[in-house]
Amino acid sequence: MQPLKELTEGLAILDPFLKRYGFTLDNYKNDKGSGGQFTVATYSSGRKRIIIGYRYSVGELAYQFDNYIVGHPFYLDHLGHVDQKLFPDFQSDDKLLAFKHILHDFEFLIDDFFNGYCQKLIEAAKMQAKYVQEYNEKARGEHYILIDRKKIEQARHKFREKDYKGTIETYNSVESKFLLSELDTKTIEYCKRHI
Repeated sequence: MQPLKELTEGLAILDPFLKRYGFTLDNYKNDKGSGGQFTVATYSSGRKRIIIGYRYSVGELAYQFDNYIVGHPFYLDHLGHVDQKLFPDFQSDDKLLAFKHILHDFEFLIDDFFNGYCQKLIEAAKMQAKYVQEYNEKARGEHYILIDRKKIEQARHKFREKDYKGTIETYNSVESKFLLSELDTKTIEYCKRHI
């Protein structure tokens, strides 16, 4: 796999820093996804891990302490380094630039992650998990609303075809009742009187 050579060259940039803090390369895991082949490199030191996902450049960078895991941007933002972090920035022709940026950003993690007890990591991981959960719930809710809107249109179509029983059944399958208009409510009452 071609990117593996570039990945190992990039990791060579990080290795001296990581070794200084007791991190060693655990392994590489090669896999194939919808976007093509990718590699995940994992470093560990006791209960701490660094996960680097690489396809054509570094795509994922995460930190783990026990069962708590947080992405690089979220972690550094939580530590107050929103405007100081360099990774992630942009795709560059210089494949090693991302690793140089990661090395720069590691300096912000010395107190909490490399030398510390990961208290800020744990806070950030909990916040990130909550954010992801809320985002997923919102996306799911929006998906169900779209489905319910389609059901309402189907019910109205059945009503125009004078399928009153089918109209009521379709309206009853709508979960987001707040989407029903006053006209829909009157339509349901009309259908009940005529079946």
